[in-house]
Amino acid sequence: MAQTLNTDVAAEVNITARRNDTFKLLLEVKDSAGNTLDLSSNNTSTSQPEYQAKMTILSQSGDEILSVFSLIWNDAAEHASSYTVDHPKDREPSPTQAGYYTGGATDAASGINLEAQTGTAGEKIAIIVPYNYMDFQSGTYKYDLQIRQNLNSTGTLEYITWLYGTFTLKADITQS
Repeated sequence: MAQTLNTDVAAEVNITARRNDTFKLLLEVKDSAGNTLDLSSNNTSTSQPEYQAKMTILSQSGDEILSVFSLIWNDAAEHASSYTVDHPKDREPSPTQAGYYTGGATDAASGINLEAQTGTAGEKIAIIVPYNYMDFQSGTYKYDLQIRQNLNSTGTLEYITWLYGTFTLKADITQS
């Protein structure tokens, strides 16, 4: 009798948002024992955040529409000059190019924030995207949220997709 082993921990969560409205999503993450996972810690050897995040929205044909990053992704920050790894600059999406958003130094609570959202460090993930970055064609897209973890004990990198599903952007009557 064959056995099946599934190592995919991603949860399918379908999201609906409204075009030209600020997008806000709060997530509480728990470990396998049911304890709230502290996502705000730094890797002691690199001084980089132990957890980093990226959410990408793609068209049904696979074209990138919008990527939203934590302030630091892949050891680089868009708004800091001390990092050497390439990191996309903030850019609003358009019909001819994908959008990128971190929030960065001017609005550290935006983008994907793995810091405190309820007064306790790392208690929730906040994904906040301003209205002007939510200005792409209404329709049904696909997305995922990937976490990059830099393990303190070994320095090993792990990339794990936590969420995936459809991202439906509804039309808006009143434009910004």
